[in-house]
Amino acid sequence: MSITYGFYNSINGDRKANATDMSKLFDGIIRDGIFMSIGTSMVVTANSGMGIRIGAGRAWFNHTWTNNDAILPMTAQISEVLLDRIDAVVLEVNATDAVRANSFKFVVGTPSSVPVRPTLVKSELINQYPLCYIYVGKG
Repeated sequence: MSITYGFYNSINGDRKANATDMSKLFDGIIRDGIFMSIGTSMVVTANSGMGIRIGAGRAWFNHTWTNNDAILPMTAQISEVLLDRIDAVVLEVNATDAVRANSFKFVVGTPSSVPVRPTLVKSELINQYPLCYIYVGKG
């Protein structure tokens, strides 16, 4: 059996707390996901050409928070000449020591005559959460 507690001010370095310690306080209170009552809930809408817009909103994933306080424009990779594909727009939570950041990005699907959704990363340190999937027709 283990008891944990906190937080107390450190005296001569005897108390150590990190971001995960602080975030675990919310376990059971906040569940992973996008907050549906804030902004436009990060809804993705079409823009001109290959552009999209990610709406304002907040999310909580893997003991981290993301706040997008304005419309964020992004542009998809150009379409293939002969084959269709399906791309994903994701919120990526990257806890690797080299990155330690949350970001929005495109995961480009594999071109095919019968395209399927791309496989998203789900590992101990990197997780991609889909906001939407986009069918990108050839040409």
